[in-house]
Amino acid sequence: MKFIWISFLPFIVCQTLKDVLKLTWNGIKERNIDPYDIKLVHRPYSETPNDAVSEGVGYGLLLALYLDDQTYFNMILESAEQFMWNGQFYDWNVDMYGNKLNIGAATDAEQDIAFSLIMASRKVKKGEWKEHLNPSYIERYQLILNNMWNLKMISDTLNVAPGAGWGGIDFMNPGYCAPAWYRVFKEVDTLEHDWDSVIQHCYNTIKNNVGYKNGLLSDWTTVNGDYYDGNLGYNNYGRGKYLFKDAIRVYWRIGTDYLWFNSYESKEFLSNAFEFIRTKNDSMGCNFYTMDGELLPYEDIWIFDGGQRQRPRREHSHLTIGMWSIVPKVLNESNWIEYEKELLSYYESNKTYWGKTKDEINEEDIEHNEMYFDQFLASFGALILAEQWRLL
Repeated sequence: MKFIWISFLPFIVCQTLKDVLKLTWNGIKERNIDPYDIKLVHRPYSETPNDAVSEGVGYGLLLALYLDDQTYFNMILESAEQFMWNGQFYDWNVDMYGNKLNIGAATDAEQDIAFSLIMASRKVKKGEWKEHLNPSYIERYQLILNNMWNLKMISDTLNVAPGAGWGGIDFMNPGYCAPAWYRVFKEVDTLEHDWDSVIQHCYNTIKNNVGYKNGLLSDWTTVNGDYYDGNLGYNNYGRGKYLFKDAIRVYWRIGTDYLWFNSYESKEFLSNAFEFIRTKNDSMGCNFYTMDGELLPYEDIWIFDGGQRQRPRREHSHLTIGMWSIVPKVLNESNWIEYEKELLSYYESNKTYWGKTKDEINEEDIEHNEMYFDQFLASFGALILAEQWRLL
């Protein structure tokens, strides 16, 4: 049993990690979905407060799937169909009323949505969930897979592009690479696209990245793994040269490939990451890094909530701990339990969110909590720690 003991005189409460996941998912529903007329996963403190992005659709579907919540799975999907789907893909950004702010596909969201729909269709086949119509799960995921190729989200060079017809030849976002997803796509893709080559190109980019020996990746790279100096996308902090909020997802995505498929390429990268984080005091070193293995500059800050708040770019938090904890867990290293304890230290009993009420040392208190991206990434790490992240 995974647990955290929280002492209150005169009695003791024990909450399992599974309980925490349910409570934090309830919090996402209560804060990010329920208060809005448009039932997408909204970002309350973003640069455009209360907007929604297709990334949140993918993340919301994944959590609903793994916490067995078909009601909210369908609710998010149906809202995305109504307000984001344009007949070919999900336009990536709408305001709180469903008006499109930015059009175009975000490849990471498209593939997360497709994977979620594949897993949902398997739950239907097993009799665990009811069939969904207009569209059916199968109908929608097959069209997404087709359009990932037809609209060049998979580039002509078989690299993962950040969007439809944008990048993938000169530059890419390696945090989008999801080889475990592509192995699943290969099983169900009726047009038999060359997913094996996409997987190999992902690992080639990762292996050639300047941070590879440390198990680190930069947010943006050329397809050959070098720094990219051209125009970048939405997250362009540090010219894409740091392991920041895009690239840190590689531990979740590559960790999944090792956990489910035991791929040798994933093990080599994760082993490098494990040796690196050991030099940074293990669980206490979970953070964002430069490719030289240094913490991000202390003075760098991020301004959010429509310019009303700011927080450090450095981040020892439930987000970074959740992502780094995947490395020792999937490698079955004996110290993974210490990462779980550190993650749980960022959960306060019976709250509906990851985060501390007050954290003067790391500045990770509620004032600095974005209540969106951090909640999902912490939860994905927690699902793996709790051994609830499995191929359905």
